[in-house]
Amino acid sequence: MNEHGDDLQAAAPEIGQRRLRAALLAAVAVTLVAAIPGVLLGGGDNTKNVSASQPFLPVTTSTTGPGVIAGVPMAPLPASTTPASVAPLLKTGTTLAAATATTRPAAQPCRNSYDPKCGPFHWDPDPGPNAPLTVTVSPQSQQGNAGQEVNFHIVATDPDAKIDHCVVVDFGDGQSSNNCPPAPTCQAPYGAWTPPAKAPDQYELDIKHTYATGRADPYVASFQLQSHSFCSPDPYGGAAQAPAQVTVS
Repeated sequence: MNEHGDDLQAAAPEIGQRRLRAALLAAVAVTLVAAIPGVLLGGGDNTKNVSASQPFLPVTTSTTGPGVIAGVPMAPLPASTTPASVAPLLKTGTTLAAATATTRPAAQPCRNSYDPKCGPFHWDPDPGPNAPLTVTVSPQSQQGNAGQEVNFHIVATDPDAKIDHCVVVDFGDGQSSNNCPPAPTCQAPYGAWTPPAKAPDQYELDIKHTYATGRADPYVASFQLQSHSFCSPDPYGGAAQAPAQVTVS
């Protein structure tokens, strides 16, 4: 047994040396394997060469902010929770309809009104003075025989109102003529009214008449005309008459 014990003690140093050599060889192999990528990528200069067998890695953007980790792609945002009825999608080519504005009817001012609530009638602004209507008859005096026709030439002028084309005539012998239409029915105005525009006018006509009997005193004929620019009241309208004498023998 001592012989075998001596043999084991002599072999122990050799076994330890073999294990040390094996460990050194493994370390050298690991170092060589680690150096291979550098050799493949570096050709002795600073230019990097990528072999065809090396895969490309996806590029990620480093972003910082609340809930974001640098270098890690962000997860997709959650789907909107807005109901479709609240935020409808527009189809291609369509436009949003304009909102309909609610308008209130404008209050009617008390101007040119027939509403009694507007108060007493008055012109605004003041229309100024009324240029009167004038009527002339020619000849103003003439003579004739009984049964003979006489002629009256009438001229009416108004500087600021239209003249009605009708005449009220009294021939002075009991006969008369009135070719004027009935006066229009006018609503009562209230509040402020704008005066009508001035409208200068002139009207001429001839009227013929036959006196049946003669007499010592002359017949006095009367011719009346009227003008108006407004229904009632009228700032420029008016009426006027002119006489003429006829002596009939």
